[in-house]
Amino acid sequence: MGLKDGVLLTLGDALVTRYTLGPYAVNAYELVCRKTGSVLLIDAPLGIDTIPFQGPLSAVVITHGHGDHTQGLKSLVEKTGVAVWVHALDAPRLPVSPRGLFHEDGDILLGSLSVRLLHTPGHTPGSLCLSFQNVLFSGDTLFPNGPGRTETPEAFRQILDSLKRQIFTLSDTVLVFPGHGAPTNVGYERRAFMAFLRRGYPENLCGDVVWNE
Repeated sequence: MGLKDGVLLTLGDALVTRYTLGPYAVNAYELVCRKTGSVLLIDAPLGIDTIPFQGPLSAVVITHGHGDHTQGLKSLVEKTGVAVWVHALDAPRLPVSPRGLFHEDGDILLGSLSVRLLHTPGHTPGSLCLSFQNVLFSGDTLFPNGPGRTETPEAFRQILDSLKRQIFTLSDTVLVFPGHGAPTNVGYERRAFMAFLRRGYPENLCGDVVWNE
């Protein structure tokens, strides 16, 4: 799959569409329940309020509170009144007051669909990934060939732990749709991650890390 916006795939009663928006090329994802027409939006970059969604917005889940993923949130809420969900630890970063807070792993319902939210701290304290059928929306927790950027060695070790516990327990075939860039899959990333661990890394490592460097 390339980076062209549009429908990525159909999963039974669900449809997944990507919109790459804003100066930081953030991937926002629209998950549609085809039975009810309800829409779940994942992240709200600048320009998201101009998108003609395929049905009424039920909720927007923010994967983490960094500004590039929330620049369009205020105008979207003002335009649609959509409910905003986020992990409690990242709620203070948002430009609007969320309607729903996650404190641990949980599920969010979209029409006849159920989406699993996974707390994956490291990139930010309240980072979330969303697991649905054979797809993982990874926010900035996992990219092709590496984890999301971390600010301290402690945060880097935390994101590695999140990956081991929450993501690399999933099937090899799970598609990973990240917050920036192209899709990847769990199997490829797990193998690269294990090779990275075998090589070892310095205790003070953090920042932008690539598995194979």
